[in-house]
Amino acid sequence: MSVTTVQATLGMIVRERRQSTPEGAFLDKKHNISPRAAVGHSTSCHSLALFALATSLSSGMAAHAAGGHHAVDDAVLLEPGRCQFETWWDHESGGARSLLHAGPSCRVGPVELGLNIERARLDGVGTSTVAGVQVKSAVKVHSAWSAGVVLGFAAQDRAPHYSGSSLVVPVTWQTTETLSTHFNVGRDFRHGQPDTPRGGVALEWAPLKAWTFVAERFREGGADFWRAGARWSVTPSMDLDLSHAGGLKGGAPAWWTLGLTWSFDR
Repeated sequence: MSVTTVQATLGMIVRERRQSTPEGAFLDKKHNISPRAAVGHSTSCHSLALFALATSLSSGMAAHAAGGHHAVDDAVLLEPGRCQFETWWDHESGGARSLLHAGPSCRVGPVELGLNIERARLDGVGTSTVAGVQVKSAVKVHSAWSAGVVLGFAAQDRAPHYSGSSLVVPVTWQTTETLSTHFNVGRDFRHGQPDTPRGGVALEWAPLKAWTFVAERFREGGADFWRAGARWSVTPSMDLDLSHAGGLKGGAPAWWTLGLTWSFDR
């Protein structure tokens, strides 16, 4: 899934700081970390650990979705014998956070296996490198409906190295010939932190052969987000994605994502 979980992690960092500092010392009126606080307390090891934890969980579930970086997964597998390599770059408006993702996935028998690595940066906190592995299964349950299970595990470059796992049940409804609707329900099992639910719904519309548009509303890390984007099929084996996303509550930061997907035979 993308930088969305990293965005939600700010809430965890804020709560941790609130427990050990006077009210308002590091928070603005909307309970976001203030710029001065982020600079003045950039050595907070616990904040960096929380940041790495959320980043690693997003990495564990990242090699999926209706177009790479999108948060809501589809219940569709790669064709037998096919693989794909995905990379994308998230950048927050204002430049406080960024994330670079890369990873392959392949159809192996009845399942799809994915590996990925991400490098995330958060101003005033630091950087974190995380890696994830994912297993996805999906079956057609009706001519217009399919369902599946996605299980992801993640690790980070600092102790504790095991970050957690995620379980998602995706359902896809082929609403019309050009419109698909995806539903997700799942849960993140965070190492050393409370479990949190995740889920969402996405509309994927392909009015033209080379163009697809995606809109989604999803929940990750205890926060709600939206995203809208477009995908251009440059060739039958290469897609370019561009999307804009943000939090549903006022004051939440927004971000852009640029992605590339290359499909090929094993």
